[in-house]
Amino acid sequence: IFDDIRVDAVKIGMIANADIAYAIADTLRHTQLRHIVLDPVMIAKGGDRLLDPMAVDALRSELLPLATMITPNLPEAVNLANTQPVRDRDCMPGLAHKLRDLGARGVLLKGGHLDSDDSPDLLLVNGQEHWFEGPRHATQNTHGTGCTLSSALATQLAILDDPPAAVRTAKDYVTGAIAHADQLQVGHGHGPTHHFWARS
Repeated sequence: IFDDIRVDAVKIGMIANADIAYAIADTLRHTQLRHIVLDPVMIAKGGDRLLDPMAVDALRSELLPLATMITPNLPEAVNLANTQPVRDRDCMPGLAHKLRDLGARGVLLKGGHLDSDDSPDLLLVNGQEHWFEGPRHATQNTHGTGCTLSSALATQLAILDDPPAAVRTAKDYVTGAIAHADQLQVGHGHGPTHHFWARS
C-alpha cells in the first residue's frame, strides 16, 4: 500500500504477538507518516489479558515511540506505565504524563472505566492538557468502542491535522454510536455500537 498510494494516517489495533509488533515497527520506520494512532488493545472488557508479556514489551518499546497518538483506556494505561490503578479523574493527568514520557507524542487517556456518571477523556499533546466530557449511556452495547474511537481519530487527524479538534469530532461520533446502539438487534450479550447512527 505504501508503495502504491499516499497514506495520510495509520491506526494500529491488536497486534497479537511480539513478532507482529516488530514487523509493524520496521515498516513504519521507513515511512514519513504524519499520523500514527496506536490503540493498545491489551485487556478485554471482562479483564482478561489479550497479549502475552513479550508482546506488551514489544508494544511499549517498538510501537509506542513511533505513535503520534496513543488511545489507552485506564487499565491499559496502567499496564503500559507499570503503575497503580487509577480510581478517579484527578489521577489521570499524572498517568498521561507517564505515558508521554515513554515516547508517545500524544496521549488520549480514556476515562470510561471510572465509576462516575460521565465519561471524561484527557488529551495530552504538545505539553497541553485538554479535557473532553461526555455522558455515560446506560447500554450493554459497547462492544468495539475503543477500536471505533481510535479509527475515527486517525481519520480525523488526517482530515483536520488538529489533535484537539480531531478528538472532539471522534468522541462525538462514538458517543452518538453508543447512544443509538440499542436501535440495533444483533445477537445476545454485549452488542456493537451503531456506526451508522447519523444516517439512521
